[in-house]
Amino acid sequence: MQNMSKRFQLCCLTIVSLIHASCLGWNAERLVSFGRRQFVFGTLASWNVFGLTPIPTKAAAPIDAGEAIRRSAANIPGYGQTDVFFPESLSGSWKMTREVDFGGQETLRLNYPFRFIRSIEDNAVVADRGINQAELEKALIRSVTGKDEAATNVRSYDWVQTNPNDLRVVLSDGTRKEIKVTKRATEKTDSTVFSSEFQRVTQEDERGIPRVSARRVMTKWKIVDDRVEGLEIVYNMAGGDPLTAGPGGSSSPTVLSKSKLFLVR
Repeated sequence: MQNMSKRFQLCCLTIVSLIHASCLGWNAERLVSFGRRQFVFGTLASWNVFGLTPIPTKAAAPIDAGEAIRRSAANIPGYGQTDVFFPESLSGSWKMTREVDFGGQETLRLNYPFRFIRSIEDNAVVADRGINQAELEKALIRSVTGKDEAATNVRSYDWVQTNPNDLRVVLSDGTRKEIKVTKRATEKTDSTVFSSEFQRVTQEDERGIPRVSARRVMTKWKIVDDRVEGLEIVYNMAGGDPLTAGPGGSSSPTVLSKSKLFLVR
């Protein structure tokens, strides 16, 4: 009985370790040793190397073993949902108008394509983070530099809806950006979607020198007739959590930007 109890405890620890690794986005084959027996677990999710062409994301992706683990982890306090889920009626392509306020400066108005795609959840869609981020980067470059569409083309992006917490973009000048979601909270009704995400952002210049920052992105969407309106606030997390910092604690995080979002077909 004592041996069985120890084996049962080791088995539970193995399962928890796999769930934890999957939620952190580790994408490598795991070799787990249990006594004298070894079990080889398949790749949880594949990482693509920089420079590859965009990954098609139109069709709904099948649920693999890694996604099943992530779904289970979503029920564990502290891990949160696997993605931000939206009503199925939003599926398809939209035109985004983003009005960005960086604080005290002139509002920046950006226009670019935006889309939602089928998700692994029934009767729900998710934002296509890969193409949406690529189009946002292009719009920012055009706005700042005044260059045309051809000169601001993104070389590649790497993102799949079965591993939504990892996004990589290679810009036209060779610089690279990686956005990794480390924690998430969401709430959805028939007409509203709220999300709060902690993100680690790594940016590499053309020499490959990285710069790492932490931010929190809070977004509220509301469906109004045949359009969607939203508000997004981005915090620099160097000062701590904006919802928990209290009197006598660390300084409040800096608001990096506030954006009004408008989606139309």
